[in-house]
Amino acid sequence: MTRRASDSAFLAWRWDGRSLVSHTSGVPLSDRGFRYGQHLFESIAVRNGKALLSLEHLALLDDAARRNGFPFSRALSAALNRFVASASLADGMLRIYLTAGEGSPGAAIQHAGCYLTWEPAHFPTATELKKGFRLTLLNRPCHGNHWGEKSGNYAEHLTAITAARANGADEGVVLDVKGYAISCAMGNLLVWLRARSGILLCTPPVARGARSGALLGWVKRNYVVLERNLRPADLKKAVAMAVTNSRLGVMPASSLDGVSLQDPSLARTLSDTYLEYHGLLRRS
Repeated sequence: MTRRASDSAFLAWRWDGRSLVSHTSGVPLSDRGFRYGQHLFESIAVRNGKALLSLEHLALLDDAARRNGFPFSRALSAALNRFVASASLADGMLRIYLTAGEGSPGAAIQHAGCYLTWEPAHFPTATELKKGFRLTLLNRPCHGNHWGEKSGNYAEHLTAITAARANGADEGVVLDVKGYAISCAMGNLLVWLRARSGILLCTPPVARGARSGALLGWVKRNYVVLERNLRPADLKKAVAMAVTNSRLGVMPASSLDGVSLQDPSLARTLSDTYLEYHGLLRRS
């Protein structure tokens, strides 16, 4: 479990019922995680030898398992905590998957599978963070019922990010059928709005389908963040915006549908604070 990953393009492990062991084959074809996409996952950024917000990610995986009827034993939870704390990995993304294991469609999950993978990843540079993401409002609505669940059913997310890039943007803001923002295609959405009391930091409500992401959770613990129903008209008045996920951290937005945001420095300051928290900020 302490294998250094710097010279490998991909590493994998699996839970054998007692411990996490190296894994060189794929997920069994009979596993419902493969057959029906019936799996849950969390993605953890590894930077400078540290798994960022690992406890928060594992807690979210535990919550998702309980919510979806996946067995998640204390032994497995303890093994994952030990692994994440002790594994010596190069910069990249560590992903943890819980699969439904073998069984017929709709049958109770008796023996969940657990697999871990590590792969190298590109993390935003200081130049890229300063440049920021170009956002676009996506026309195709999403029902949002299971949007925030990190599961094998990711088709809507992939459709959304593909549409955003086809529009010349880096990310797309996803709306529900009532026209309210849910999140971005591949991350949570932060919005700074001007109010009589000053600048308010807002995010779409979890009740609308937004994800309870580990990184968004960090922002909420350190800042006052209001969950607010946001329509396109609200977003077009935004002072600043940002996308959050494990790989990006806090990615400031530079524009929405080609219109520059009023004060991107608000999002850049939050991005710097997050990097500084993890000892990753490189000041010139």
